[in-house]
Amino acid sequence: MGALNGRNPSTFLDSLYGVQLGGRPPQPAQSEDEALRTTVVVESSTCERHKSGTTHQRLLIRRLWQQVPSCLKPIHCTITCDKHAGETIANVVTSLPFIVLGLQTPRKNLNTAIYANSLVGVGIASSLYHSSKGEIRKFLRWADYTMIATTTLCLSRALSNENPRLLMAASALLLPFQPLMVSAVHTGLMEASNPNNPTYPLD
Repeated sequence: MGALNGRNPSTFLDSLYGVQLGGRPPQPAQSEDEALRTTVVVESSTCERHKSGTTHQRLLIRRLWQQVPSCLKPIHCTITCDKHAGETIANVVTSLPFIVLGLQTPRKNLNTAIYANSLVGVGIASSLYHSSKGEIRKFLRWADYTMIATTTLCLSRALSNENPRLLMAASALLLPFQPLMVSAVHTGLMEASNPNNPTYPLD
């Protein structure tokens, strides 16, 4: 009991219940506010690293996209075209005759059947584009341009089987990227092969 009496009662009780061991000063307990602030800091740093990685990926994709030749990039479409509801209705109504014309086009062979179906596609794509709103309007305008170019390509094939296969294959590959160029090329080919054209070669 002499050893017990010579020791500080508070120190003995602290050592007994594990509050203070080896004479070390007690560590202050972390408050809930401090724990919350620590968690917020850790989550913020994790979020910042995630954003940094996402930004780096976007920059990499943008740099790769800049290396793509312009002829392989899709045309730039906007969502603004029809200025008022009357113009929208007029554009939709004038798109419907393409569907009727495609359904009435004679399907004598495979080429003419494909051309007739492409006319129906032009009417549907144009109607959907002019009646659409929002961001999807960009995609539908691209689809409208592409279907017009597809119809030009199909008409060129239906009128003449003498077009080089390599040209037809290249035109089909370029349709999603440069539909206006495909339309211009095959319109020129049809004009050049027209017998009524003054430049048409006569035998």
